[in-house]
Amino acid sequence: MGSNAGNKAATAMVAGPMSGSWDRFMLRLHVSLLLLSACAASEGTAERDISVLLADASFVEDGIHPSTIKDGWAVTFSQLQVSIGDVVLEDLSLDDTAQQYQIVDVVRAGEGLILGSAHRTSEHPHSLIGGIGFTIASAAGSVAGNVDESDVERMRTGLYSIYVEGTAQRGEETKSFSWGLTAGNAYMDCISQASFADEEPQVTISVRGDRLFGDEELVFDPFAASDANADGEIEEAELRNSELTLEGKNLWTWLEVHAGTLFSVEGSPCTLKPS
Repeated sequence: MGSNAGNKAATAMVAGPMSGSWDRFMLRLHVSLLLLSACAASEGTAERDISVLLADASFVEDGIHPSTIKDGWAVTFSQLQVSIGDVVLEDLSLDDTAQQYQIVDVVRAGEGLILGSAHRTSEHPHSLIGGIGFTIASAAGSVAGNVDESDVERMRTGLYSIYVEGTAQRGEETKSFSWGLTAGNAYMDCISQASFADEEPQVTISVRGDRLFGDEELVFDPFAASDANADGEIEEAELRNSELTLEGKNLWTWLEVHAGTLFSVEGSPCTLKPS
């Protein structure tokens, strides 16, 4: 009897402290789990102010070096103006400025001209910014981005989506061109390399002027040879009437078709729809 009572008392003495320690452990564990859950929740949401820029991808501001063109011409752009609007981000419209069609000269854009910005939230902070869209098209109500009002008026009057002006030179031979192009496209479902993990994410719509003169291989000889009156200026009518072709297309048709394909979001392809 005495022995059993002693054992029970000892068991009670041991169980009491162990039970208290277990309760404290469980409380600390519960608190830790709550803190981890709160951290995970906060890490799962990212809010960012995102800006969208239009910039030269290559060959516009610095021109096209003769080593890049198969037949050795060097092309310099003095103007490459674009009518761009209806910009969306994460499938939602940007601010009012970005909805308007702006006339932007890529040659003057430097590191890039901001088209607009928007505040966006993502539940996945490391995800890339997507749902990007914009349209290249003529617009009666277009406004000046970084150009003069006379440039805007020319784009409006000519119903141009793109206006390009420049010169090409090979040795002592020089050709000039100034072409207003009306074709355009809506670019949809583009994805940027910027992500919500970036502190100040920027989405860049890139322009490649070199694509006016070829896809896989750039050439200028067909355009130069179309200067029928040999006055040094390659005119729209001369390209329309030329029997020379580029990849099976009439030269003016080629320019119109490719004018709407000069754009990407940082080199990544988008879905295109004629505008």
